[in-house]
Amino acid sequence: MKKILLGGMLGLLMCMSCTEQPVKQDFVTDCEKSNFVKTPRFEETMAWFKKLADYSSMVKISSFGTSPQGRDLSLVIVDKDGLQDPVQIRKKGRVIILIESCIHSGEPDGKDASMIFLRDMIVDKKNIDILDDVSFLFIPVFNVDGHENFSATNRINQNGPEELGTRNTAQLINLNRDFLKADAPEMRAWLKLYNQWMPELFIDVHVTNGADFQYVMTYAIENRGTIMEEGLRRWSLDVYEKQLNERMEKVGFPLFLYASFRKYNAPESGILIDIFDPRYSEGYAASRNRLGLLIENHIYKPYEQRVKATVEAFIASARILAENKESLKQTIANADKNVSSPEYRQKPMELTFKPVNKDSVWVDYLSWARDTVKSDLSGADWVRHNYDKPITLKCPMITSYEASSSVQLPEAYILMPQWTDVIELLDLHDIKYTRLSEPKQVEVETYRYTKATFSPRQSEGRIPVLKTEYTTQKETLEAPVGSVLIDMNQPNGRLAAWLLEPSAPGSLVYWGFFNQVVQAPSEFWIRLPYMEEKGRELLAKDPALKAEFEEKKKDPKFAKDPQAILNFFYDKVKKTAHQNNELHPAWRVMKK
Repeated sequence: MKKILLGGMLGLLMCMSCTEQPVKQDFVTDCEKSNFVKTPRFEETMAWFKKLADYSSMVKISSFGTSPQGRDLSLVIVDKDGLQDPVQIRKKGRVIILIESCIHSGEPDGKDASMIFLRDMIVDKKNIDILDDVSFLFIPVFNVDGHENFSATNRINQNGPEELGTRNTAQLINLNRDFLKADAPEMRAWLKLYNQWMPELFIDVHVTNGADFQYVMTYAIENRGTIMEEGLRRWSLDVYEKQLNERMEKVGFPLFLYASFRKYNAPESGILIDIFDPRYSEGYAASRNRLGLLIENHIYKPYEQRVKATVEAFIASARILAENKESLKQTIANADKNVSSPEYRQKPMELTFKPVNKDSVWVDYLSWARDTVKSDLSGADWVRHNYDKPITLKCPMITSYEASSSVQLPEAYILMPQWTDVIELLDLHDIKYTRLSEPKQVEVETYRYTKATFSPRQSEGRIPVLKTEYTTQKETLEAPVGSVLIDMNQPNGRLAAWLLEPSAPGSLVYWGFFNQVVQAPSEFWIRLPYMEEKGRELLAKDPALKAEFEEKKKDPKFAKDPQAILNFFYDKVKKTAHQNNELHPAWRVMKK
């Protein structure tokens, strides 16, 4: 009997060991199975995540929208208690990290890294203690339609995987230019998701297509200018960015800022750190008083290195937030309070930036020896990097920037009710407003357009307005019923300015939402002979006009030209007609 029992127990143990091994084997990713040569299609990707959700109650799959081609916009929620509500998660004391992959779907590093990171955590229990303090949102494939446009020729200069998707969506929109204007259905769905969860950290994973260097990963956080509120900016520099660099160095993936050079392919000529406005992911997060990390893996590095570096960046970021969550939560709360205050608007809001050359510092930059040869193909000078000769260059880097343009924020904006598409955008960005229940006379500062310069080329399906010229004046105008009043005492007040100020990069003016105004149509048409009667009426009523006309008649050419005389009165009448056609629809209520 004992032998039977013992044999049964051994059999049970063997059976358990047999089932345990296949479980782990089941979660080897397609990318790993191919030795980092392939990346899975969308259905294969989500089948893997659904299998993980079936394995663990900590993983949930939901949808936050549908792509133009009818594909699901999938969201993977990871919480220690299986919670799917941000309010309940935060009641547990946790912070939330949103990790987004494939906004440019030809750059799939984040997708495969997310799978490996989660497998190691959920199945192999590596770093699972992080879930005590952090919950995760994963968007494995944001640009899902572009992702499924698989081809080996989409990014021919990229070092793997062998087939991948496209940069743009099926509607040929670049989602990482769409955070403000939100033309794409995918982005409109994303904004609703972001408003619901308001993650403390948003990580957006890309692959850079630029210079050649030793770094596997470069990054950007919008903390060099003033797009990020000052307290949060300091926290991001002194805590998050500092520790991120230290931790990545320890695991063998030293980082450098996502940079450009004064001279092509020559970091020693000077390194510049670009500032990205809220059109872009990390700039948008900063404008919402949250952390945003842009990862730019290096296009020439092997895919395996890029994916593993991304996994390490996820671990490092999660550890930093877990260990500093209380100070981060307080810093964010302070930032929301600060930008909502009247005191914040005492200083102009900076919109564009230029480097301060005198503040450059010398930095070590990990590069390659390079040779310049005369190409026997094109005849041009051809810069070739020698990967057998890594070198460390001493390079000047600009560390500070000053405003090249700014605007004094109003106490409120008043937006005319007919601009329904703009009001819909206010809702998408969670910008709070009220509506006037009756007409109201208001003293406002206005912009009246005099000239606009349009781009000769389309961008994102729009014709951008490169430059506007306008006058600024104080006026008393009547705001009609239904007009939208945007009080700037709110966390998203600055975002309203980014959308509505004509001089803001990526504003709605830039993207052509107000083209009818910046280049107002001429609706005035009256047959010229009518001016025989109207001219006499104007002269009788307006002594100043009469004096101007008499002075004009001193010109013999004018005095003898009936057409010119009638046109003189025609222009005067036309000037007063439809005088608000060129009026910017967002009026500014200034502090008295």
